[in-house]
Amino acid sequence: MRVLASMIAAVLVSGATVALAHQAPSGWDYPFYCCLDSDCSPIEAEAVQEVTGGFVVTIAPGKHPMWSSERKQPLRLEIPQDKAKPSPDGRWHLCIDDSGELLCFFAPGNDS
Repeated sequence: MRVLASMIAAVLVSGATVALAHQAPSGWDYPFYCCLDSDCSPIEAEAVQEVTGGFVVTIAPGKHPMWSSERKQPLRLEIPQDKAKPSPDGRWHLCIDDSGELLCFFAPGNDS
């Protein structure tokens, strides 16, 4: 019975770990629906241009964990204002998958 309880506990713990996201360098947790491992990262303010109705984000190769230096072209994303989440630490953060698709975007001072 003790072995069975240990196995169930191990499965529950490993299942819970899979659902957790990683932390921003400042210590807050990225939401699990945005990423699991390295999909999210702070980005430099210079990479973000505020435009009417949203933002244009340009990520040079090697400037985000999911947009490696092996990429030949920068990633350019047009992000509507309503897709921006408030940034808990006042920095810009971008979550993308390995193809460059937007998962989440965090903007400082954004009240949406």
